[in-house]
Amino acid sequence: MQTERLRTIQHPGRVGDLLESLIESRQVVPPGLTRVASATALSSPLRLLSRAVERRDSIWRAWTDGARVWFFEALFALALSRERGKPVIELREYDEMGEIMRVMTFVSTSAHGWQRFE
Repeated sequence: MQTERLRTIQHPGRVGDLLESLIESRQVVPPGLTRVASATALSSPLRLLSRAVERRDSIWRAWTDGARVWFFEALFALALSRERGKPVIELREYDEMGEIMRVMTFVSTSAHGWQRFE
């Protein structure tokens, strides 16, 4: 995959689209949740985390059912994407206090969509 094309995909808006596609296709969150549109709607720890994520040139997305929040950070893995020739996303899931719960890496494939990458 050409570096210029990967850099285009790496653009924050595009990574956000990739993240939403990944979350939806892999059913990482329960169906029917509401996407959090603004950091101001988050709890204080997650608001702080959202600012830290943005400083890292990553992208965040969060969903809520009114009582609980699912917060994710996506980092575009440029080196792995180059190696694989396909977009690779590192997905970090955080709890409601802003503590990291798990880190997963996914590669986008045309045949099978988002696949977990070990």
